[in-house]
Amino acid sequence: MLLMGESINGTRKQVAEAIQARDAEFIKTLAKDQIDAGAGLLDVNGGVAGGDEVADLLWLIDIVMGVTDIQLMVDSANPKALDAGVQAIIDKGGKVPFINSISGEQPRIDAVLPLIEKHKCPVVGLCLSDEGIPPTAEDRFAVAKQIFDLCTGAGLPAEDLWIDPLVMAVSADPCAPGVTMDTLKLVKDRLPSRTTGGLSNVSFGLPNRALLNRTFVAMCAGLGLDGLIVDVRNKQMMATIKSIEALRGEDNFCGAYLKAHRAGILE
Repeated sequence: MLLMGESINGTRKQVAEAIQARDAEFIKTLAKDQIDAGAGLLDVNGGVAGGDEVADLLWLIDIVMGVTDIQLMVDSANPKALDAGVQAIIDKGGKVPFINSISGEQPRIDAVLPLIEKHKCPVVGLCLSDEGIPPTAEDRFAVAKQIFDLCTGAGLPAEDLWIDPLVMAVSADPCAPGVTMDTLKLVKDRLPSRTTGGLSNVSFGLPNRALLNRTFVAMCAGLGLDGLIVDVRNKQMMATIKSIEALRGEDNFCGAYLKAHRAGILE
């Protein structure tokens, strides 16, 4: 699975403090730790409350690109920051970044689709419409199909669209995980795009969230989940993912699993 490291995010207290203090060493360490833990790309979000998101995001990008050439994912609800971040990475000679994210909401389509058309940025597509999160799997799939048509119509290869079926808390709705999984199945069956998600929402409000999160990741992986937005520094989660990859036949002769065992990650 493509593991999208989620930790460089200005909504997190320590990261926000580092951005405000321009603590480059903290950000560098955070980037390196995620790469060492197995991240395939790094999400970068400069959204600090009361901050200058454009300036903060550009600073983050500069710091992270100074220590790695790993692909980045520009994450912002601010169209100006999103545009500036994507352009900065390209101008610095980095790999064309992912965008997090596009949805079926018209303002988001207006902000993101031109960047996809111009740069062919891979993108996470949320099953979210102007009316909110659709309650059924078929309705969420309809949004996914809309996003697919828009992005491929703009010249994006189908495999560069990563549909997120959205995850709601099981504590609030016992049917929520099932709707997510049913949406995932529909996307896998009907579209040639790929799938991802931030699955930790499923455990919101409950004790031992890590257990629920790992279990839900395994359940979705069994349906063909292609990627995951995750804290790769969580050793228990990474142990589950290494096990999944071995059991799905994605780890030749279990080499990565054995390497993780020797490194103590599977404990």
